[in-house]
Amino acid sequence: MSVSGKVSIRSARAEDRDAVARFSEHTWEWGDYIPMVWEYWLSEPKGKLLVVTVDREPVGIAHVVMVAPGEAWLEGLRVAPEYRRAGLATKLTQRCLAEATKLGVSVVRFATAATNEPVRRIAARLGFVRVASMLTRQAEAGPDGSAGFKHPTLPDMHYLVDFLRDSPVLAAMGGLCNTGWRFQRLTPQMLKDRVNQGMVLMLGRPDNISALAITGTGYPGGLLVSFADGQPEALRTLVRGLRAEAAGYEPPQVTVWLPEMETMQQLFVEAGFEPLMESPLWVYEVGAKA
Repeated sequence: MSVSGKVSIRSARAEDRDAVARFSEHTWEWGDYIPMVWEYWLSEPKGKLLVVTVDREPVGIAHVVMVAPGEAWLEGLRVAPEYRRAGLATKLTQRCLAEATKLGVSVVRFATAATNEPVRRIAARLGFVRVASMLTRQAEAGPDGSAGFKHPTLPDMHYLVDFLRDSPVLAAMGGLCNTGWRFQRLTPQMLKDRVNQGMVLMLGRPDNISALAITGTGYPGGLLVSFADGQPEALRTLVRGLRAEAAGYEPPQVTVWLPEMETMQQLFVEAGFEPLMESPLWVYEVGAKA
């Protein structure tokens, strides 16, 4: 398909909101999250919200943001239905990569449903490589009671780093950690921050960890579990305990991101976790060009 009209890409403006809401309102059966994050994306530090226009009318958007030193996340790629298959999504993605380079990052990532073939084609065309396949599950707070979690402290960091280095779960996640609907490298600094926030939950001793979870908060609210791994029986205890831990959050629910590992998936299914998405979420990355 070719576009008849002048195509331009520019920074988004507050007044673009209504036009974007109109062409994205049927992204999913329930609508789209774009209106909920619009104001934040417009002003998010180290981020860039872009629109593609045809004859000055917004017909597509994308957002790119630095999520950690050297790492950017691409999200919210949308094109109005009547302008799809015209190369506009590819142009927007290329412009986002250019903006990421200006931010000084070395890698750009994004995630899409495994069933989203148009975006997968764009990824292949622009050199993105799939680095992880993730599933997300959710459960209401459970009545099982405390699992007896311990909170490691900074002197325990080297034990935590050793545990994560040998974790098959983290390897299957491409070494990435979820922070809502964004992923970034699980670095020692990120781990240190979570330890300081009391968001690392452990069973066993620091020098003999039997199960470990890294938690946080983020969309859709409640307790967010970015990582979990451990010995089988201890991991079962940990998974049940996560539901009890969620009772102290608002809303009282727990959301977990897991790699497509049958053993891990089964543990969470047995603990009452239901899938949030039917399709796996594939995470892609590409090196930013200088």
